[in-house]
Order: sequence, then C-alpha cells, then structure tokens
Amino acid sequence: MSSIHLETSEPLDFQQLMEKSYKKVFNLAYRLSGNRSDAEDLTQEAFYRAFRKFDTFQGDRPFENWIFRIVTRLFLDMKRARSRRVQTVSSDAPLRADGYDDTVSFEAPDDRPTPSQALVGDTLSEELEHGLSHLTEDQRELVWLADVEGLPYDEIAVKFSAPVGTIRSRLHRAHKQLRRILEQVQNKTHVCGGFA
Repeated sequence: MSSIHLETSEPLDFQQLMEKSYKKVFNLAYRLSGNRSDAEDLTQEAFYRAFRKFDTFQGDRPFENWIFRIVTRLFLDMKRARSRRVQTVSSDAPLRADGYDDTVSFEAPDDRPTPSQALVGDTLSEELEHGLSHLTEDQRELVWLADVEGLPYDEIAVKFSAPVGTIRSRLHRAHKQLRRILEQVQNKTHVCGGFA
C-alpha cells in the first residue's frame, strides 16, 4: 500500500503529486461512479479543487488521502444532486393507461455509501476501521488493492500467487463480511445514538 507522503523540507510540487496519483484517483472515481464519463469529470474536478486549495495542504499526511477525500465528497455531492432532480410530467399527459391505475409513486434513492465508497477519505471512519480490523490481513489487503488502488484482478492474483477465480471469490467473501460488520455497527450506532 504505497502512498505519496512527503516529509522533506522541499516545497511540494503539485504537478508531481498529480502525476504520481492520477491513475489511482481516476480508478477510484471510476469505481465510485461506474462509468468513464463521470470518472473523468470527478477526476478533473478533484484535481482542480486540490490545486485551488493546495496552499492548505500541509504535507503531513499522504496526498492521496487528501485527494481521495475530495473525490469521494464530489461523488457523493454528484449522487445527491442527481437524486434531487425532479422528473417533470406534462400536465397534458394522461396519468392512466389501460390496465393501470392513476397512482404515481416515487422511490427515494439510497444515498448510503457502499463499503468501497466509505473506504476512502482523509482518515478511515471508526466504523470502517472496526470493520476492517475484523477481516483477516489477506482480506484487508484484497479490499485495499481492489477498491482503493483499483488494481485489476489479474494483478492481484499475481501478488497473491493465486488464480483469478480464487481472488474474485476471496474478494467477494471479504466484501460480504465487511458489509455485514458495517451493518451491525450501523445498527448499534442507531440504537445507542453513537459508536459503541
């Protein structure tokens, strides 16, 4: 799990940091959004915002964590904005068609982040740290490599000296277990009013 973390007295070079982290940022944006167009937009906007606020970046934490947090927030903002869009219906359009009643229902989208989305940020949330701590070391590494680093399964398979099918299966189990742990933690949080 390499990261760009500068603890030198040399001035930070945004261009260098961007070049070193661009692929990882794009991979994260793609995993979050699920399509290339949105991933490109998220990546571009994240680097634009990071550049504008670069004077606030201290260099005492990894640059990747900072930019990942920006990408994640942009994604969540984009998702919220899209869920707020109101679909318009012409007042001339009939609300009833043969065989259908005239009730109209709207389903509110689920804005809760997936485990992959929750994984990225300046620091891991207490809940996620708790969830990851209950995974095996191999499971934690698999989740990190696939969800944060964005490595393809074949590269992960080489790292683990295992067939791609085995990696897919192990990653699926790790995601399932992490999801179950996070749901338990969230249920406890809602019942107790805070993290237990």
